[in-house]
Amino acid sequence: MKKFVGLVTSIKPLYLAIAGVVVVLLLVGGGFLIFGGGGGDDETDPTLGFAEGDPSGLPGQHRPQKPPPVVSGNGGLLDEARREGRLAVAQARGTINGPTVVRIRVNAAPKQTVRVNWQLGCFKDRQAVIGKDEYRTRTPDSRGISLPVRDAKSCIVTASAQLTRSDKVGRIKVAVIAGD
Repeated sequence: MKKFVGLVTSIKPLYLAIAGVVVVLLLVGGGFLIFGGGGGDDETDPTLGFAEGDPSGLPGQHRPQKPPPVVSGNGGLLDEARREGRLAVAQARGTINGPTVVRIRVNAAPKQTVRVNWQLGCFKDRQAVIGKDEYRTRTPDSRGISLPVRDAKSCIVTASAQLTRSDKVGRIKVAVIAGD
């Protein structure tokens, strides 16, 4: 025992203080890992964006997203979306192979002015040309949108429509139609 006491007293106080801090850090860190959580399954993946993979992060019901539809030329109805609420927004999208005419049809209840945004990205000869616009219209309304390039191999279209009356709940429907 005298030998051990002699060893402890010969250690410099600075080294003893550093060793004490290291021991405390190891004890606290180990306790955190054992009891506090270091990487359990209840954590969200940090590579995901806001509320991705965690339905509780966004309000409302969550429906699985369907893949964008694809039609050829004058294939008719490409996609249709409906939403309900104050200032509700609905979005329809898809791909048209060999497009000739693209139309957007919007409807709202109660009838009101709606805001419509669209974007059309067309591909031809390894080049992409994008056309986009925005307009306000009274519903029901159906109008053609101009193709940004003639004889495109394919086009990806997105159209969204939003209610403009916020005084009560309304319904909106937007549809993208390939052809007349």
